[in-house]
Amino acid sequence: MTLKQVPVLLLLMLFPLALAQTDPVVARVGKSSITKSQFDLQFRLFLRDVLQQRGQAYSPEAEEAFAQFRPQYLERMARDQAIILAAEATGFAARGAAVDEAIQEVKSQFETEEQLQQALEEAGIPSLEAYRKLVYEALTYNAYLENLIKRLQTSEAALRILYLVSKSEYAVPVRYCSSHILVNTAQEANQVIARLGKGEKFADLAKELSQDPGSKNEGGELGCEPRGTFVLPFELALMALKPGESSRTPVRTEFGFHVILLSKVEAAGFQPFEQVKGGLDQSVKNSALQKVLDNIVSRTPIQLFPENLTGK
Repeated sequence: MTLKQVPVLLLLMLFPLALAQTDPVVARVGKSSITKSQFDLQFRLFLRDVLQQRGQAYSPEAEEAFAQFRPQYLERMARDQAIILAAEATGFAARGAAVDEAIQEVKSQFETEEQLQQALEEAGIPSLEAYRKLVYEALTYNAYLENLIKRLQTSEAALRILYLVSKSEYAVPVRYCSSHILVNTAQEANQVIARLGKGEKFADLAKELSQDPGSKNEGGELGCEPRGTFVLPFELALMALKPGESSRTPVRTEFGFHVILLSKVEAAGFQPFEQVKGGLDQSVKNSALQKVLDNIVSRTPIQLFPENLTGK
C-alpha cells in the first residue's frame, strides 16, 4: 500500500460516517428508521398548523419556543410509524395510483409547476417527493384506521347498560327558559313594561327595541339555561318570576337595563338514552380503537434517540 492510497481509503471509510452525522437517526421503529430531517419536516408542519390556529406566522424563533415539545412529538411520530407498518403488513399500503391521484388533484389547482413548488415551500414542504411521502403515509394510515373502525361493533344492550351505569353523567339541572329586552336607560325599560301591560307581545318589542344583537332577531330568546349562567342581578330577577311572567321593574346590569320574561321552567332530570346513544356508541368505539392501536404500538420494537434531535 502506497502513502497516496491511505488518504483515499480514509475518505471512503469516513464518508458514510459523515452522512450519518448529517442526518442522524432519531428513532427506530420495527425495521424502519426516522431520521432527523424527516422529524424536522413533520414537526415544522405540526408547528405551522398550531401557529396558524393561533393566528401567528411561523418563524425560527417560534420553533425554538416549542423546542421542549420535540421529544413528545418524536414519540407521536414513532407511534404513527408503528401503525403505518401494521397497515402495510396487513395490505393497506396506499397504491401508487392512489397517491398519484391525490397529488394530481393538488397539482390541478396550480397553473404551473413553479407555482406548486412555491406553495409547497410556503407550507414548509421542501419538495414534491417529500409531499408524496406525506401523502402516502396519510392514505395508508387513514385506510387502516377506517378498516379498524368498521370492524368495531357495539350492541344496543351493551350501550343501555353503560347508560344506566353512568347515568349520573347525563343529569340535567333545572333550567330556566327566558327572554329579555335590553335597552340603555331605565326610562326606556319602563316604557317597554308599559307597552307590555297594554298587551303588546314580548317578542315583537324585543325585535323592535332590544339592543342585544345576539337575541334581538330571535324575539329576545335566551334559551333554557341553569343557575349560574347569567350575571347575578339578572339571575336574581329571573328566579323571582313565575313562568309566563315578565319583570315589572327595570333590571340593571353592567350591560344596561333589562326587561325579563320567564317563559317556563324545565325540571331537573336525565338526558334520555336515545338522545345520548350516538355519543355513547362513538365513545365506546373510540376507546376500543385506542386499545387496539396501543396494542399495535406495544408489540412494535421502538427505540427513541431524543439526544439526536438537537442541532441544525
